[in-house]
Amino acid sequence: MKADAPRTGTNILHDLIVSPLPYNKTYAQLSPDDKRMLRGLYEHMGPDDEPPFPLRGYKTIFKALSEIQGKMLVVGELDIAVMVDANGEGSSVTIYKAPDPEIARVVATLMMLEKYKPALCSGKPCEQAFPLRAHFSVTPRP
Repeated sequence: MKADAPRTGTNILHDLIVSPLPYNKTYAQLSPDDKRMLRGLYEHMGPDDEPPFPLRGYKTIFKALSEIQGKMLVVGELDIAVMVDANGEGSSVTIYKAPDPEIARVVATLMMLEKYKPALCSGKPCEQAFPLRAHFSVTPRP
C-alpha cells in the first residue's frame, strides 16, 4: 500500500505497508495462489473449508495501521488474532506479541470493529481465528 503523497524532495510514493497478499481485494477476488497462501496459515483445512477474511479486504486495516504507526512510532513485532464468529463478527482478541501495550490495545479494538467474511467449515459458516502479523519500524526521513 502506497502513501497518499510523496515525501519531501521526491515524486515517488513510498511503501507504507508491504504484504504478500493484495490489500485491495476481498477473499472472493483473491487468486487461487493467494488463497492457497492464506489457507497455509491454518492447520487441517479441508477442501470445503475457508478461513475468515476482512469483508472488504486488508485495505481498511492496513490504512488504519499506517495511521496508528504514524502517531505512535513503535518498533517491533505484532502478532494478534481475532476470533471471528459464524456471523463475521469479532468475538475476542488474543495478543501473542506486541511492541507496546498501547498499540496492542488500539489494534485489538480495530480488529474487533472490522467486519469479516466468516470461516467455512465443511462449507458452513463457523467460528475461527483470523491472524494478523505486522512488523513496525521507523525509517528516518532524509
